[in-house]
Amino acid sequence: MRRKTNWILVLIAMFLFVGGLAAAGGQDESDGGKAAPKEDNITVGFSCAGMGNSWRMFLKANFDAKVAEHPEISKVYFTNADERPEKQIADIDDLLSKGVDLLIIQPSLGEAIVPAVERAYNVGIPVIIFDGTVPTDQHTAYVGQDMKQLGAHYAEALINMMGTEGNIIMLSGIAGQMSVELRLEGAREVFAKYPDIQILDTQYTGWSIPKAKEVMESFLQTYPQIDGIWADSGLMSFPALETMKEAGRALVPSSGDNLNGYAKFLVANNVPGYIEPYSTQQAAWALEEGLKAVKGAELDKVIYHQPEQYPFERIKEIVNMDLSDWWWLGDDQIPEEFLPQID
Repeated sequence: MRRKTNWILVLIAMFLFVGGLAAAGGQDESDGGKAAPKEDNITVGFSCAGMGNSWRMFLKANFDAKVAEHPEISKVYFTNADERPEKQIADIDDLLSKGVDLLIIQPSLGEAIVPAVERAYNVGIPVIIFDGTVPTDQHTAYVGQDMKQLGAHYAEALINMMGTEGNIIMLSGIAGQMSVELRLEGAREVFAKYPDIQILDTQYTGWSIPKAKEVMESFLQTYPQIDGIWADSGLMSFPALETMKEAGRALVPSSGDNLNGYAKFLVANNVPGYIEPYSTQQAAWALEEGLKAVKGAELDKVIYHQPEQYPFERIKEIVNMDLSDWWWLGDDQIPEEFLPQID
């Protein structure tokens, strides 16, 4: 009787184990725990690093517009980590508990969230990373732009505008974020080729306009000659140039992304600049690739997109002097109903 009871308990345990697997994202045992392909009724989870500026607002707008193009998506869960890795870890775990079929992650701090990313991947669902790398191979794909190449492009453009000698300052985003550090690395490799280019200083401004102005004010007091501004966003180069103008200093060539205020300043003051978008379409790109994976496609581990590059003459063509400074040129090609309200 005891042996018969033991067999019954074993069968019940096996039934509960298999049922648990099925509940965890519809995994297919025949494919090593990988979720079975789905064509419809897809639930998407989007773990956003933060929503603290207009770039993030356009990012979410482009994502929402792309969701609307896919009727096979039945539900979307969106979380905002407020740039706090510990919150993003909790957000990811919460999204997994909701049984999402696809998880899209914009890392707040890649190293810190590795355990959560790996847990998600081991559930068996596609995990797509964008706008910052995570140092683990346990994700389905990275989708976005080549960060090191982007930083190099900004540096090469600055050299083309100012020449192969002179003093430059560097302004970047959040210290430690992989996308930030890779852009800086790419730029420094370019500048290292030119012995007469001197990097006076590098500061992180967190993409904060007030912080960028404060840093630039300090630079102007410290360095009597600045010949160029390398910045990986118009959120830094725009206020830096404004500060130079307010101080009566000669305006210098600069780099930045597709912030309309930056483009407006360059054109209004006829000062050379270079724009290469760090596109807010990245979340939409991630969604498109992730849906392919949900439906059974095998993705490359790294999928890069290259937006259009805008030298100064092209900037004069794309700038919109009537729109907000905080508008993102080129990333507004979505239905009006999705465009954010930005003053």
